[in-house]
Amino acid sequence: MRHKLKIFFRLLRSYVGSFYYTNKNKFLGRSFVPHPRMRLFIEPVSFCNLACKFCSYPKNLHARTVMDEAMFTNSIDQAVVMGFQSIALTPINGDVFMDKNIIKRMQYIEASAIETHLFYTNLIGANKASIESLFAMKKLSFMEISVYGHDLDSFRNITGRGEEQYRRLIDNLAILESLYPLKSPDLNIVIGIRTYRSFQFGKNPNNGLLEKIEILRKAGVKVGLSCQIDNWGGDITQSDIADIEMDLSDGKNLYRKGPCGLPFDSIQITATGKVNACACRDPRGSLMLGDISNSPLADILSSKNEKWMKIISDHESGHFNEVCSSCGFYRSIYDERRVTNDGFMTKQDFFNLI
Repeated sequence: MRHKLKIFFRLLRSYVGSFYYTNKNKFLGRSFVPHPRMRLFIEPVSFCNLACKFCSYPKNLHARTVMDEAMFTNSIDQAVVMGFQSIALTPINGDVFMDKNIIKRMQYIEASAIETHLFYTNLIGANKASIESLFAMKKLSFMEISVYGHDLDSFRNITGRGEEQYRRLIDNLAILESLYPLKSPDLNIVIGIRTYRSFQFGKNPNNGLLEKIEILRKAGVKVGLSCQIDNWGGDITQSDIADIEMDLSDGKNLYRKGPCGLPFDSIQITATGKVNACACRDPRGSLMLGDISNSPLADILSSKNEKWMKIISDHESGHFNEVCSSCGFYRSIYDERRVTNDGFMTKQDFFNLI
């Protein structure tokens, strides 16, 4: 009962906060979206080496493939011409190190006019050579390592994988530790631990995984801890995560008013070349805007693209499709808490630029 009350009050606090900020700024005529060329997501691969129970990957809702090399370089070249500042290489389902050419592809970005690049990973598919290559890069600005579980048993239960993958993770964290002094000061590394709600640092038995994470924390790596997971736009249910002691957030409990920020700043070229208005929670591809195999990216990311404009206008009028109405990642463009830097602007300024 106590835990359910905590969840209720957390949801209530979130709902009230969103209601206040969203309505205040909409009344004042203020909206907050980033520059249209701030960031572009590109999915180099859509295979994963884990089968996490809280992820839609095991449900096989998204095409599993590796992006063709010519398509990848063409995507980067088009992003350069359009003036994109940053490239995010995180797949919607998958891990970047499942692409055996990922370092080569990052080096192609390094040699381009793109200013920065970033990615999320479970790190299991990396090795010493790839980590050394990462630390030699000048434009890599952010890397988050997602750790699932706090020991072997919880890792097995959450990820559906065994001791071999668990040991690889620990070994790669050890390599990261040994090479950490070579890291560029411009590279921010974060470790995000997702595990049971009962886990607490210092109160659970120590093990090799926690020891490596603590060493890295002391070296300067930021470490986060969460038992919160979302429902992937309705594709993950309580039955999927019944035995992993984590809290499922249903996006339908969020206060919604105005367009979600993701179709403005999280557009993704998928591994098949299709362009999705959401890089976060649309594995089925219901928000597809076009295909770079058929149209230039500049045409797809244009105010003349009726599909893109309809998603935004539907949100504005309060009509959210099935995925968007269930998504736990929703954050209104009228909520000022979205602002992370000086590059945010009004919706109208965004449209004027595109």
